[in-house]
Amino acid sequence: MLDNLKEKWPEILDYLKKEYDIQDITFETFILPLNVQYYKDGLVKLVFTGNSGSSGLQYIKKKYFDFLKLSLAHFLGENTDLQILLPGDASLEDSSDESDEENAANSEDLILERRILEANLDKKYTFDSFVVGNNAIAQATSLAVADSPGEAHNPLFIFGGVGLGKTHLMQSIGNYVLKSNPNSKVLYTTTESFTNEIVDLLGKQKKDQDEIIQFRKKYRNVDVLLIDDIQFISGKDRTQEELFNIFNELFLKHKQIVFTSDRKPNEIEDIADRLTTRFQQGLTVDIHSPDYETRMAILKKHALSKGIKVTDDKEDVDNANLLEALDYIATNFVSNVRELEGSLNNVIAFSKVNRVPITKEFAMETLKVDTTEEKITCQSIINTVAEHYQISAADICSKKRSSDVAFPRQVCMYLCRVYTDEKLETIAKYLRKKNHATVSYGYNEIKKAMETDPSIKATIEVLKKKINPN
Repeated sequence: MLDNLKEKWPEILDYLKKEYDIQDITFETFILPLNVQYYKDGLVKLVFTGNSGSSGLQYIKKKYFDFLKLSLAHFLGENTDLQILLPGDASLEDSSDESDEENAANSEDLILERRILEANLDKKYTFDSFVVGNNAIAQATSLAVADSPGEAHNPLFIFGGVGLGKTHLMQSIGNYVLKSNPNSKVLYTTTESFTNEIVDLLGKQKKDQDEIIQFRKKYRNVDVLLIDDIQFISGKDRTQEELFNIFNELFLKHKQIVFTSDRKPNEIEDIADRLTTRFQQGLTVDIHSPDYETRMAILKKHALSKGIKVTDDKEDVDNANLLEALDYIATNFVSNVRELEGSLNNVIAFSKVNRVPITKEFAMETLKVDTTEEKITCQSIINTVAEHYQISAADICSKKRSSDVAFPRQVCMYLCRVYTDEKLETIAKYLRKKNHATVSYGYNEIKKAMETDPSIKATIEVLKKKINPN
């Protein structure tokens, strides 16, 4: 009986939400955290694991108790007695028998799964699945934060280019915290989602104070708050104000806050100084484009996740062919992790469809179609140049004027004009420059340097091959 009810539970919750027109934020805060714990002799016991604890439990009993009973009756075909309890409630423990103890053991995993879902996390993102490579500092710092949330490095600000693993590390922190303590309250969101919630609340003609209170509780009653792509808060004054207040309350309570961005805090434009200051008061770490060794390690790990084991044994012909194929991918797809894994996915998929082994030649043929159709963008050029000069994409797009950054920036200006149809103004925006004349100047400087300095010309040719291998 219990297993049957647990199996139906997601369907029952979906029915409840639609039948009684429950708002998304209310459903996520109060209904989704209800777990089936006991069903026997017409008695159903639910456990509320939500962040609001006893106050949330009272709210559910007051507003949704009857709706829950009606929804249960609709699916079970009988009227049931219903109890809604908090974890560890004595009456919940008293009802246990041998069968219930077994179910309780299983429910620990179910509760962890539910908490991961409630936190908006993807369980595949863990520290174990993160290939460290040349990002040891970012990984070690993130692990330290996960080990002692609110104590070490608060806030943690992770920045770097697109597809380098910022979200992976951020969500690894959340998953680690929940696995260590499933009762922890973790919440992951993107800046876009956070902003949309605020816009929805402000856009209603009649402001619902209950919804506003629920929104604020959602973000303030947590132990760990993870906000992705915080650069998109730029120019959004109301969102910045809400975040500022949330930040202050969480920080004073010693709750952990983690942000990711494609640039450093002081390089985010149109943002209040008081927020920039708070972003910088903890620790800022950057994620670099993976070097060759890291790219190979990423590809091997990704291949293993697809059921393909790759070793360093070159005596085995099939394994040697795989290594050559991975070497080709690692050499020609250098921008980011997503690009690497996507390229390998294509090779694996086509090898299965055509029922042929993976070799370097097969990878070249497969990815030739893909890469010729793939549009070269300013961002991909920036990532490639950053990787070549062993600096971050964020540095290239920063205000730094040191030669080790300024010259690669001009190289980007030149290559963006060569390989894209973007206007000078657009290229300037990619590089965070207000004046398009800067791009024109940088392009001309590199063009002149190539005519007089053979080493610079050779470097540009190397970069061209990396950007467009075909």
